[in-house]
Amino acid sequence: MRAKLPLRISSIILFLFALGHTIGFQTFRPASKQGLDVMEAMRSVPFAFGNATVHWMDLYVGFGLAVSVSGFFSAIVAWRLSTAAPAEVPLARAIAWLLCATQVASIVLSLRYFGPVQAGFSVVSSAALIWSALRLKPEAKATA
Repeated sequence: MRAKLPLRISSIILFLFALGHTIGFQTFRPASKQGLDVMEAMRSVPFAFGNATVHWMDLYVGFGLAVSVSGFFSAIVAWRLSTAAPAEVPLARAIAWLLCATQVASIVLSLRYFGPVQAGFSVVSSAALIWSALRLKPEAKATA
């Protein structure tokens, strides 16, 4: 399989992005007084959510961690695809394209809501996943 290197590169980029996201969103503190006031309000204003009473900060942290889990999962999947057996190559290729599609969506979302650094990770990851998917082809059978 000729896609081992690009899949491993994708996996490492996805892992670093998930790690950066996890550390970044948990350590972010606004610089302005207004931003600090908003963050404090997120911690102190309760509301009913289903059968529970939560604060906006609970949703912020919960959704942030959910994104981190998804990112780490994608990194693990990309690494696993790099070891696909010949019989698994068609499925591995489909999964690589799906991972690529999620990264393309992340480019758009990052540019809209976060910034060029976050979008850059998704651009590089998308490129490596495209490279991977194009190289994921069944091995040519040796003829005797």
